[in-house]
Amino acid sequence: MRAPRAWLAAAVTAVLIAPVAPARAAEPAYPFRDPDLPLAARIDDLVGRLTPAEKISLLHQYQPAIPRLDVGAFRTGTEALHGVAWLGETTVFPQAIGLSTTWDPDLIRRVGGAVGREARGFHAQDPAGNGLNVWAPVVNLLRDPRWGRNEEGYSEDPYLTGVMSTAYSRGLAGDHPTYLQTAPTLKHYLANNNEVRRETTSSVLPPRLLHDYEYAAFRPAIAAGAATGVMTSYNLVNGRPATVEPSLDAEVRTWTDRDLMVVSDAYAPGNLTGPQAYHATQAEANAAAVKAGVDSFTQDGDSAASTVAALTAATEQGLLSWSDVDDALRHIFSVRFRLGEFDPPGRNPYAAITPDVIDSPEHRRLARQAADAQLVLLKNAPPAAAAGGRRHQRALLPLAASDTRRVAVVGPLADTVYTDWYSGTPPYTVTPRQGVAARLGAGATVVGGEGVDRIALRDVATGRYVTATGTTDADAVTVRGARPARRRSSTSSTGARGCSPCAARRTGATSATTGARSSPGTPSPTGGMCSSSSSWRPSRTARTRSGTPATRPASRGSRPTGT
Repeated sequence: MRAPRAWLAAAVTAVLIAPVAPARAAEPAYPFRDPDLPLAARIDDLVGRLTPAEKISLLHQYQPAIPRLDVGAFRTGTEALHGVAWLGETTVFPQAIGLSTTWDPDLIRRVGGAVGREARGFHAQDPAGNGLNVWAPVVNLLRDPRWGRNEEGYSEDPYLTGVMSTAYSRGLAGDHPTYLQTAPTLKHYLANNNEVRRETTSSVLPPRLLHDYEYAAFRPAIAAGAATGVMTSYNLVNGRPATVEPSLDAEVRTWTDRDLMVVSDAYAPGNLTGPQAYHATQAEANAAAVKAGVDSFTQDGDSAASTVAALTAATEQGLLSWSDVDDALRHIFSVRFRLGEFDPPGRNPYAAITPDVIDSPEHRRLARQAADAQLVLLKNAPPAAAAGGRRHQRALLPLAASDTRRVAVVGPLADTVYTDWYSGTPPYTVTPRQGVAARLGAGATVVGGEGVDRIALRDVATGRYVTATGTTDADAVTVRGARPARRRSSTSSTGARGCSPCAARRTGATSATTGARSSPGTPSPTGGMCSSSSSWRPSRTARTRSGTPATRPASRGSRPTGT
């Protein structure tokens, strides 16, 4: 029995010490899943596997999942102008126009990086709902304050705008050679600086203005590879709607060797057959948009039915070729692949970002740094001496808590924190007056006020007062109530005779710019009105298509339709 046992032991030993062949990694189910293949080959493989109906469905903002290929859903459009907006509490950085006054591209890149990380954090919370295609920055030039949205842009100068938008886009996109942290989209192409009847007004751009001013603002971030696409604007350019602007392909795509994804503004495709009446049918309109360079249709919210129907009809009528559709899909998938959607998570460093980055202490400190850096101090001389006293030698700022006992913070924004249309939801706010009080501590007294006159406008012929229901052209100035007895004259708050046929008087009521009535009574549409030099500013609180005032939504469940 010894011999067989010895033989068995030897056999077992030989098996145990034999080299083990390394296990082979599972082959990707499809070539487009292979991260080691060239990007173009992967995109071609995926596009080639789609059915005609699947291809059409992916040209809408809300791209459905393709379960048979294990392709997930994808949505374009997360607002991220100076922080992630409309998704909940997040780090809110200074407005874009404030960021530009830092004159510090490296700081702006770091801000963009923080915003991109938080976008990834929100995406980790809800991958289907919180997309990584971010609609920022805005590079429209601030030519005229009457636009009412100048806080969204960087400058009236195309060079400064190009530098800052490139820096912010680099931060959003990240610095990995293969993967994108987010996919920045420049807004709004082209010459979008008008809110009044913006879907029917045309911006006239002679060649020199077009090339030296408008293109000069959009080109830098695209040429640097920092931005991954553009959004078309609502307006017309030289009589043609921007949604079918041929320079999308003929000009913008020549600025880079990379594919760009072009998205329409919300409901803009429908304007082509609606108020613009540029095309007779939606099939013609959508076909023209794709041929011009639009890849993704932002239309009807999350309902793709009308877009799919129009594009399907366009292919059936010969208005749109399948090669045109495939080109648009390649542009879309070039972004989706670079975001790492089709690769193993270990390959993409940004896939490891968790919601913990949202409103992190590090980002709060960066927001404070940006807020400090954006301030432009025009003068900082020592305060004047009191009568008979000795002039101070130290500059007024920074305030020293040790010897500052009483401070007045004066101005319309002394105790106000404005959140604009594209602001995120701040977890906390600090007004200038509160900040000064916190800086000086309990040993100082901080007082303040608006430093402006609040007025009411009264028609001296009728005695009725002007009221306002809002701050847009859609908000009417109405007349209500009985006409009171005629009065002979009125006097303004300064004691001067009121202007004819109306006069201004001070009131403690809320100003008309809040949408509330400024005084008792109602306005008269007849005769002139007195004007006030107090702080009026346009508002973005009424930007629905119907003209009904709408507040900035606080969650993803209620997203506005215009951008």
